[in-house]
Amino acid sequence: MKTIFMSKRIVLVATVLILLGIGFNSCKKYEEGPSFTLLTATKRITGTWELKETQINGQVIDINEILSMFGGMVVDSTSGFDLSGVTVKGLKMKFEKDGTGSFVVLISMGLISYDHVESITWVFDDKKDNINITFMGDNMSFEILRLTNKELWLSSADIIGGTSGSLVLKAEKEE
Repeated sequence: MKTIFMSKRIVLVATVLILLGIGFNSCKKYEEGPSFTLLTATKRITGTWELKETQINGQVIDINEILSMFGGMVVDSTSGFDLSGVTVKGLKMKFEKDGTGSFVVLISMGLISYDHVESITWVFDDKKDNINITFMGDNMSFEILRLTNKELWLSSADIIGGTSGSLVLKAEKEE
């Protein structure tokens, strides 16, 4: 009698575990995960993210190549200042819990390095599948492909260098 009870219990526990596994695998929110998390999307996105990879139409692109796709750096004719020697060393995105934040562009020009900071505002859509970022008066919408406590992947279908294409940004959270 005790053996039959233990067998039924094992079958019940195994069934529950299988159903939970199927549920977590089939109901993940973002295309690239995570499958399960206890943290809210806002808690996961809050923090400073360093851009690690940029893809355009599936091809990994150096951040400075993006500038050339948009016509390159412009020479400021009013001041006589040549911006062609400017190199972008990195990009950081900071998201605050209150919907504000900043983009920090790490720039170098010869031996001189500095950070250019621009304020942003951000908001999730109703389902938290997309994030809308307002930056320098422009509203950009990104689909969230992955949002873990350490990884953020954003995708945008947009006009890039005069043609339609897809942009994917992959970032890692700073400790």
